Amino acid sequence: MKYICTCLLLFQIVIAFTQTQHDYKRFIDSADIALSEDAQKALLFLDSIPTPLNEQIRGSIGQYYFLQGIAYDRTRQDSKLFQSYILSVRYAEEEKDFDTAADASLELFSNMFFLKKDTSAYTYLEKAKNFYTLSNNTIGLLEVELMHAYVAFTEKRYEKSNQLILENLDLYRNIKDDAYYYLLANYMLSSNYIHLNDLTNAHTYLKQFHNLKSNSTIDSYNYNTYAVSLTICMSKLHLDKKQIDSTLYYLSVASKSRNFMDVPSTRKYFSFSTEAYKQVRDYDKSKTYLDSLQQLQEEVLDNTVSASLELNTVLLNSEETLRDEIQKKRESQNWILVLVLVLVILIALFIFRYQKFKSRLKNFSLKKENFFQLETKHEKLKVRRQELEHYITDIRDKVRQIASIEDYDAQKNKIRDLSRTINAEASNLTNSEENHITILKQLNLSFFEKIKKDHPSLTDTEFLICYYLKLEFKNKDIAFFLNRSLRSIESQRYRISKKMNLENSKVLIDYLNTHY
Repeated sequence: MKYICTCLLLFQIVIAFTQTQHDYKRFIDSADIALSEDAQKALLFLDSIPTPLNEQIRGSIGQYYFLQGIAYDRTRQDSKLFQSYILSVRYAEEEKDFDTAADASLELFSNMFFLKKDTSAYTYLEKAKNFYTLSNNTIGLLEVELMHAYVAFTEKRYEKSNQLILENLDLYRNIKDDAYYYLLANYMLSSNYIHLNDLTNAHTYLKQFHNLKSNSTIDSYNYNTYAVSLTICMSKLHLDKKQIDSTLYYLSVASKSRNFMDVPSTRKYFSFSTEAYKQVRDYDKSKTYLDSLQQLQEEVLDNTVSASLELNTVLLNSEETLRDEIQKKRESQNWILVLVLVLVILIALFIFRYQKFKSRLKNFSLKKENFFQLETKHEKLKVRRQELEHYITDIRDKVRQIASIEDYDAQKNKIRDLSRTINAEASNLTNSEENHITILKQLNLSFFEKIKKDHPSLTDTEFLICYYLKLEFKNKDIAFFLNRSLRSIESQRYRISKKMNLENSKVLIDYLNTHY
């Protein structure tokens, strides 16, 4: 026995030694939920995960950096978001999380191209296409095509952008489980037509855009970001036409959504405000917005320099962490091999000792004693079976009598009494549930055959519950008949409704009465 205990102890040590991860992945889920409402809170969740990440959230590091990048984007830390997305692509690819790698690549493309006009961004667009292909994500590939229209949009080739979008607009509209693509398409169409001074088409797509505000599949932050950008576009349109009152109106509307402005939109907001107030000779306000614009430029520059330094530090630390992880993995493998070898030796010793002492055991006397015990139990079981056969025959006779009663209420009362009798003596029955349903089938065979044909996934107990519910029995009565707790019956009613694809357990009785 001591050898068995030693073996089990060593086995537990091996398992504990190999399990180094803690349950920190829940913070990633919390950050994902918090993003739509409070990006700073999402960052706090992510910062709660201790380092090194490859020990705490192995397999989810790519997603960690992707969510961090989104949080930086929404807190207008544009320079920091690049390092997060770059690390997300790197780790997600290693983890074979191709959807996350593709999403991060698309974010890198759009930010590099839109914010920095960097042509190297196309490298990440091609990466996104390859990653989506690996994950067989057809919707993602459709978004890659939408990015070509986005490029034309940022390069002010508005007619080309419209052409590329309109070719696939119906496809974007038909993606019901994620209306973001249709939102982005309508945003670009609206903005393009505003810049083309085609207000008729602009208002058409603006209406489609605003209709998506309450769509549950769209992140409210994305909607508000695009909405404030369109408002600023409208202010520019009226500013160019010297319609200063309308310009100031749209700028006033935009000012209420400052939290949703990205850096380019904020820059335009300050610039247009500076020009508009200059037109109305309010030089104090004009200078205030000009100062704000200059301050913004300085902040962007500082963030860019800071992020570049941080990126280099993160990359160096990542390389060092990777080397440490490889070394630890090798040491762990060596220890596991040693422990396994020791375990094998102990098992071999145990087998040897067992064989040695096996001859000394008095197996014959034990087997003989067991034989007499089994023989005694067998005789008792024979008597018990005869009693059960007589009992079941008596019950079946009562069932035939009940089946001959034509009055429904009287029959239901008799069934209730019979069920109480069965339940009261359930402790004396073997396979009581099987006998129970066999007896009830004789009362209403068509019910059990039809419900089993319509819902084969139900268990025998669930068939019984359905039958009692049809007879208008209460939960507590059913619990009494089946010798179950009231909570158990309520849980089984819930599971039955789910298996039948019903909205909830409250409509279960109506469904049974209607169909059976």
